[in-house]
Amino acid sequence: MYRIFRKQREKLSRHLSAEDQDEGGDNDEESRDVRGPWPPEARRKRASEPAISHRLSQEIDSSFSGSRNPSAAGSDFAKVGLQHLRSSPLASPSASDPLGLTLVYALPSPILDIIFVHGLGGTSRGTWSWERDPSNFWPPWLADDPELSRARMFTFGYNANFAGHSTSLNILDFAKDLLFRMKTHSGPYHPGDPSIGQLPITFVAHSMGGLVIKKAYIIGRANQQYEDIIARISAMVFLATPHRGSSFAAMLNNILKATPGGSTKSYVAELEKQSGSLQDINEQFRNMCGSLELVSFHETLKTNVGAGIKKMIVDKDSALLEYPGEVSSSLIADHHGMAKFKNPQDTNYTNVKNVLKWLKRKSVSEDTRDLAFSFPQHKVIEGQVSSELPLEQRLMDILGISEGIEEDLDTLTERIMQGSCQWLLQRQSFQDWVSDAPSTSGVLWLTGNPGTGKSILASYVIALLKKRSFAGSCQFHFFLAGHQTKRSLSHMLRNIALQAAMCHELFCTRLIELHENTGIIFGQQKATIIWEKIFEGILFRIPSQNPLFWVIDGLDEAESPTEMIKLFSRIKSAVRINILLLSRANKDLLTGIRTLLPIAVHEGISVDDNKNDIRNFVVSSVQRILPGDQTQEEIVQDILSKASGSFLWVRLALERISDNWYTKDDIRVALTEIPAGMGPLYKRMIELIANQPPKPHKMAVRILTWVACAFRPLEIPELEVALKPEFQDFYSLEHTIEEVCGHFVVVNRSKIMLIHHTAAQFLLQDTSNLPVTIVPSEGHEHITTVCINFLSDSSKWRRVFSNIQTTQQSSSSPTRAPEFNDYPFLSYALKYWAYHFSLAPADSDELLETVLTFLEETCLLWINGVALFENLRVLTRSAQHFKTLLKRRTISLSKRPTLSLILTRDSELRRWANDIIRVVGRFGRNIMENPASIHKHIVPFCPRESIISRSFGATSRSAFAVSGISSKKWDDCLARMTMGEDQTALKILCKDTFFVTLIGISGTVVVWSSETCEEIRRFTHGEYVTCMTSSRTSNLVATAGFKSTRVWDITTGEELYRLAKGRHHHTRTLAFGAVDDEILVGYDDCLIQCFDLTTAQEKWRFLAKEPGSQDHNCARYMAISPDLAQVALVFRGRPVVVWNIQRSPCSFIPPKRCVLTEDSMRSAQEGDAWNAPEIALWQPGTDHLLIMYEDTKVVEWNIRDDEQSPHDHMGARGMVLSHDGSLLLTSDVNGTLSIWTVPTYRLTYRLKYEELVTDMAFSPDGTRFYDIRGTFCNVWEPDALVRSQDIDQDGASSHHDTINSEPVIASDDNTRVQITSLICNQSNNLYCCGKEDGTVMMYDIPKGKKIRQITKHGSSTSVIKLAWSASERYIASGDDSGRVLVRKLDPPSSGKGEWTVFKLFDRRIDEAIEQLLFNSQDGLLLVAGQTTAYVMNVKTKAELCQARHSDQRDGLWINHPTAPGLLVKVDALNARQYLWKTLLPQETSSIPNLQDLQVADSMGRVQRAVRVRERWLILEILSPDPNYASSQRRHIELLDLHKLQSANELKRSTVEGLAMHVRCLIGCFQDQVVFLDHQFWVCTWAMEPVYSKHKRHFFLPKDWLSAAALRLITLNAQGTLMCPRNGEVAVIRSGLKY
Repeated sequence: MYRIFRKQREKLSRHLSAEDQDEGGDNDEESRDVRGPWPPEARRKRASEPAISHRLSQEIDSSFSGSRNPSAAGSDFAKVGLQHLRSSPLASPSASDPLGLTLVYALPSPILDIIFVHGLGGTSRGTWSWERDPSNFWPPWLADDPELSRARMFTFGYNANFAGHSTSLNILDFAKDLLFRMKTHSGPYHPGDPSIGQLPITFVAHSMGGLVIKKAYIIGRANQQYEDIIARISAMVFLATPHRGSSFAAMLNNILKATPGGSTKSYVAELEKQSGSLQDINEQFRNMCGSLELVSFHETLKTNVGAGIKKMIVDKDSALLEYPGEVSSSLIADHHGMAKFKNPQDTNYTNVKNVLKWLKRKSVSEDTRDLAFSFPQHKVIEGQVSSELPLEQRLMDILGISEGIEEDLDTLTERIMQGSCQWLLQRQSFQDWVSDAPSTSGVLWLTGNPGTGKSILASYVIALLKKRSFAGSCQFHFFLAGHQTKRSLSHMLRNIALQAAMCHELFCTRLIELHENTGIIFGQQKATIIWEKIFEGILFRIPSQNPLFWVIDGLDEAESPTEMIKLFSRIKSAVRINILLLSRANKDLLTGIRTLLPIAVHEGISVDDNKNDIRNFVVSSVQRILPGDQTQEEIVQDILSKASGSFLWVRLALERISDNWYTKDDIRVALTEIPAGMGPLYKRMIELIANQPPKPHKMAVRILTWVACAFRPLEIPELEVALKPEFQDFYSLEHTIEEVCGHFVVVNRSKIMLIHHTAAQFLLQDTSNLPVTIVPSEGHEHITTVCINFLSDSSKWRRVFSNIQTTQQSSSSPTRAPEFNDYPFLSYALKYWAYHFSLAPADSDELLETVLTFLEETCLLWINGVALFENLRVLTRSAQHFKTLLKRRTISLSKRPTLSLILTRDSELRRWANDIIRVVGRFGRNIMENPASIHKHIVPFCPRESIISRSFGATSRSAFAVSGISSKKWDDCLARMTMGEDQTALKILCKDTFFVTLIGISGTVVVWSSETCEEIRRFTHGEYVTCMTSSRTSNLVATAGFKSTRVWDITTGEELYRLAKGRHHHTRTLAFGAVDDEILVGYDDCLIQCFDLTTAQEKWRFLAKEPGSQDHNCARYMAISPDLAQVALVFRGRPVVVWNIQRSPCSFIPPKRCVLTEDSMRSAQEGDAWNAPEIALWQPGTDHLLIMYEDTKVVEWNIRDDEQSPHDHMGARGMVLSHDGSLLLTSDVNGTLSIWTVPTYRLTYRLKYEELVTDMAFSPDGTRFYDIRGTFCNVWEPDALVRSQDIDQDGASSHHDTINSEPVIASDDNTRVQITSLICNQSNNLYCCGKEDGTVMMYDIPKGKKIRQITKHGSSTSVIKLAWSASERYIASGDDSGRVLVRKLDPPSSGKGEWTVFKLFDRRIDEAIEQLLFNSQDGLLLVAGQTTAYVMNVKTKAELCQARHSDQRDGLWINHPTAPGLLVKVDALNARQYLWKTLLPQETSSIPNLQDLQVADSMGRVQRAVRVRERWLILEILSPDPNYASSQRRHIELLDLHKLQSANELKRSTVEGLAMHVRCLIGCFQDQVVFLDHQFWVCTWAMEPVYSKHKRHFFLPKDWLSAAALRLITLNAQGTLMCPRNGEVAVIRSGLKY
């Protein structure tokens, strides 16, 4: 390190005088170069970078130029480089930065004033301008936003320079000046406009400016002259204000004191820590600011203060007031950059702007309906949306993007030299591409060797397009080899969509609508789904006069370039899409583009193309390195002679020269030693690293390892933490990297990355015989260990995570800046340690032990941390990484002699992978909502033998316990739903975040939520439906019956179109057209018709028969290909036939037939096919057809080549393909389901379940599947469907094709008899349940242990109602046939022996039983049917009476609270009293309640009633509506049972506000109402007339909850909850006590 500083000091001594001369005339501290006192860096950029022009060529917008580092162009008191103070005479501010209050934006009839106040060393305009460029003065940008367009804006300037002569001015003086200027300001205003003090005022203050406005507020409050102004101040926004001072202030004053001509400043001294002035301001302001809205932003990046040293100028503790009601957040900036924003797309600007919008809404009460949604063509949208989030942030959340879209572009654009890349404009192919001529190709592919400037060229084209046409016409993506996320096709598509949405109003609106209607989070979807939903479904359907230009750089670095080319080949768009691809030219890309994109024009980048650019780059760089040297041309020629067209080689060569420029001999030696070609040059760079002393050598190797192996580029603070175990206390890690890493590594905007992707390939593949060797697997092992050690401090992270969650939940900030900035490297360690683990040495037993120990001790805390980042996909990806390593270990360990002990540990890792997948699948939504719940609420619900339960069951912080469930392992069945009584579904399909079942007989379509497995709505076609399909790109579903075809929007249930069917033939297939305004209908007579849905008219028809054919056979199955170009027809006893669909046939095209080998020699008399085909499925993205035959054989038919691949091992009787065609699901004659990988058709999962399958479907992402069996729909989510990633290169071997993970064989116990009724006794120690086999069983609480069978109805009936008398001596059961059995119970004497059961009577009624009820004295039993109620004498077994009533299903019977001889019937309108012995109404007991009933509908059904304190009855009433599960149709009413005797006094009213939270009422515990909310949390509500709040206790796993289970959930008086689950009852104890 000493060598570094000595070198810089020598440079300083040589060039200080030149620096002083250059800067002597600059009197403004902020305008001077602050990049440190190290020539030549102090006067130029690094020689390795092209010169940055502040005025590029005419084609490029000047806003793309300039440095993005805030520290390089900042403001305020952080800039104290010594060279700036020596020659900076004090001068008056320039005219462009006036003192006092200046109006910078005016408009007629303003509604708000915003005043900007700069800080120490700042100026009234320079502080708020990026790079102090007046064109980047950002306050007027705010007017482009509709919400801020009527705000008037001022700046306040005061002389706060810290360089120059002594002054007595202080903060008090500045504050008084501010008040005076506000009081006396006279415009210029528009006629009639209010003066300052007549509108709400918001201050925005940077640094010391915040202290000035606080002091002004204090003074103004004490002075009546300013009371009118002070009264109008509504808000203050502080940007890095040192409320408690800054340790840097003392250092600054010491430097000023020691500087010739310098002197200390009072206002600088006031900024010191513990200064009396600050304490006085804070104490007074605290007592005065109660009416103000206060927002504080703190800085997160250190500021360069000279000599390569970086400091945090105002730390977080000082930047936050910590007052009640203060809103605080962070900006990703150093102290200077807090007030400077490059453009309106800058994330920091967006955050500040949205705070001002939020404050405006709070301070200005006005009717804003006249403010139309502004959508200027040349502006990025910041429109009005319903969410509090900024629009860009909301779109980023929807699309799953976490980084800014301009970051990569800015990095490259800064390196564009003036006049470079001009050669491209002369290319005819580029002129054609950019001209958008209809006759030209829309795809241009530019290829070049590594290092030839392809990425710079891409950024040039992007800037050119943004300049010449409206900004929204160009979208771009850079595939980066060093950033694994950005290499994915999914991320590229989401990035393109985000850019388009930010610039196109209609597309943005429809994208948000799609998300709101379906709930899709696209960050969790596969690329094909994103393409279909966003691009084919929305973007390509929006017509536009302007084409869209997509620039895609680094195609060869993408994970799956061929898949991307396939998608591009499918583009059929209403707007022209012009695509520019840039990459190296490799064989696979050449083949793929020629085959799939034959229209693409291919152009190569030759040496001659960029030779002028390279020469200009070299000349410019040499001039900066050696200004005025006579040998410049000689050096330039020497470099150019070896460059071979490579910018990269030139850049590295210049780096070498910049380090050896002391003498001409040094330069000549450097030039001689630089070898030609990248390989030799990289080797020379390695040798230089190896020749360093041991410590820098070790440091360089470690840094190179991190940079080469990292999942994404690390930032300086992250790497500093990562290196801390070995290297600590860097003075400047950035400069250390530059010195020791041999120019392999560059730092750009605090991000550390390799100079080029070829450097990564060299370091990881070609260093085995060099003095510095980086072994990738060992590097990943080291990173894994560092990450795990970092995360293993449980006590620290538990405290940190708890604080972060508390902050996130309590924050009302409209910005959503994460609270992790104080913990660099935390995000990386949480997200990516498992990735590095998967690439570590497969045979490392030590690392495996380390990982397993970490999981056993810290897994829950890790999950907690990941959930705080709101991305649980990290967990499922980590589980995939575990499986990847296990595959590699299988290969590696197969060579070892003994495996038993090792494989045991391997199985533990596999169990961890499976458990993590299960936890995310079952509890993901709850963990996201409350990350800390992983510690308190998850473990009790994990099976006893799960590794999570075994590891944390004894130490869990859970307050409750779960018993009664016999299953010890995870169940693959996520949910089991019934369609309704005697209703059988025939078909199922999956659509976005829904799945849809079809009840064929009635044509009823039931829509379910795939998240909660709840029924959302149902709608009816009105006749038997034979066919159902959905659109790939929209929310439409079509159903076809005998009389009509109908199209529905499943998000609303609305019927959109209806086509009358005039033909008698059956519909065999349906398919939506390329756009959703047309539909194709195929009939069993082989006719296909295309209808225009908007007009219901036929557009064309095609008959799939040969001309003149007399064949009248009907097709049993038809399938239209995804591209709508072909149709497959299946006939019984004939081969499958495929026709090309000819919409307007000009000539006959004969069909193709799939004739099996065994049928090829059959005679006409024998028939065409012995083995009859049954189903044919199109494989997505191919022209292959999968055909299932009657003998269970499956044949894959390559139609184009007429090749067949038979598979006889599947035993298939039904089959369905996943959305992407990679998985095949089959069912056999026994109901066993099997999943096979395509195209190898190897078994990966099998589920044994003995019941015939009617239909099946995959979820869109392929991680779940559904089946229909009888009246049930089952949802299966096996962990086997979360497949491991491909084995990486170092793990691949000859075993790759033969060694695979063993298939998972599972079984589901469907032999358990389902529970149909449930009740507990009054002593709270027993419960009974009725089952669908007619039995009634008794169990104990809390263990759920079976005691005995109470009775048994018929085996074909289900026990649907139970009643238990108050004395617990009698129990009644009723079944679905109307039979009622009553039994007497005798408990065992002295608690020993068995229960005794006596038969009392057996009675049957002629209708379904709705309710059973014992009277309070046990002697009588009410049996309520649908229309008739009966009263039985339990002891005499006689029927006392019966009475007919209105439909019993709408009401409930309860015992009268005080009169044993009475009972009460409660329905949606009335509470009526009846005599038990006669069922006659009591004379005064009929109490109509319409005048008090606050219910919109006059009809409703009492779903459940809960008694509270024996006085109150809480009713859950559901109005009759198809959307009965919706909270808008649920009403919670309160009834006072003590006032039943008086019709005049009885009050019955709706509890306002509670119903929206209630999914279903459960019961009462300790005088509180217990209910289940819509997220399945068990909650309590303390009774009150108007709802104010409720308390959440714990949630129920979503795989427990079906519609039947929700109806049966029972709670006893001790707070023990009982919930049926798959034929058992889960008993949850103590859950409501905490």
